[in-house]
Amino acid sequence: MVEPLTWHPAADHSTPEAIVVEQNRRVIGLSGWIVDAAIEAVSTGRFLQVLTPARTLITYPLELFIGQSGSSWVVRDDTGFRDGFTGVPMIWTGARFVPAPDRSAPPVDPVKPGKGTVEVHVATLHREADPQNIGSTADAVVHALTGSAPLGWGTAEPATQPWSTREITAHCRGRAPLPTHLVIVGNGALGTLTVERVDTGVLERLQVTGPPAGTVSQGAVDGLITDLAATARTVLVAVHPRRTGGLRSAAPCPPSLPYGILIGSDVVREQGAEHARAAPAVDIRLVGPPGRPACWCRLSGGGQAPYELLTEILHHFGLPRPADQRAP
Repeated sequence: MVEPLTWHPAADHSTPEAIVVEQNRRVIGLSGWIVDAAIEAVSTGRFLQVLTPARTLITYPLELFIGQSGSSWVVRDDTGFRDGFTGVPMIWTGARFVPAPDRSAPPVDPVKPGKGTVEVHVATLHREADPQNIGSTADAVVHALTGSAPLGWGTAEPATQPWSTREITAHCRGRAPLPTHLVIVGNGALGTLTVERVDTGVLERLQVTGPPAGTVSQGAVDGLITDLAATARTVLVAVHPRRTGGLRSAAPCPPSLPYGILIGSDVVREQGAEHARAAPAVDIRLVGPPGRPACWCRLSGGGQAPYELLTEILHHFGLPRPADQRAP
């Protein structure tokens, strides 16, 4: 197909347009090899393409990494090649995999409401240039979803370091001003933590997928929102219809269905409590410390599609849409 590579243990093929990492295992995670191959691809103006059999499952950190780095997941099955997320047929041009002309993605099977796993995205802006406790948000989220603290962290999968917010904070400080990308793991939870300097401080972004939606109580979600109200800039709670145990198959599926979003106290203070109460949500509650409330907007249970409500709420508060792998 293309010239084999010998310079990197994860890269199987190279062309002027792409680095292809071919994996034949049942489960593929965000290994340090794949990260290095992606860095090489970006530095040389090429695409990273991860090629697997249709039976392969990818972990949530790898799923996020592929979507956010401009890479692609290419699946080989009996009919040829297709995109692992969308199912769009793909062809090999001699330089890289591209969508097949005049061929569209197959229809997506409907998903029963309430099925899938909980997904939580948190953005926390530390106004100080040197935050004292990076990872405390992950503590709160993983404990709310699973009933126990995170187990470990690392720069790639598998996450081999025992959980310690002190050590995570020191690691991020040691890398500053460069951004830090970490993998976190808990008992039934898996995700990523990204820390980077921005103009107004240090931005900490957490993305975690947890247990099945039916096993996470309303009280656990409400308690998490209350815990994060004083510190988070935004918290998005959603349900992914097909992810199981932090793993995603190559079967095309709808995007995550947003359940609710917390708008942080800084945003509410800037625009006023009355403006927050006027948000177009199914249910609105002001939560958090007296005098510094955040706004919890529930999106499910009304007549309007949660996707549309999320877009309207973000527009109402003048916020960008949360970035993630493929969907809200």
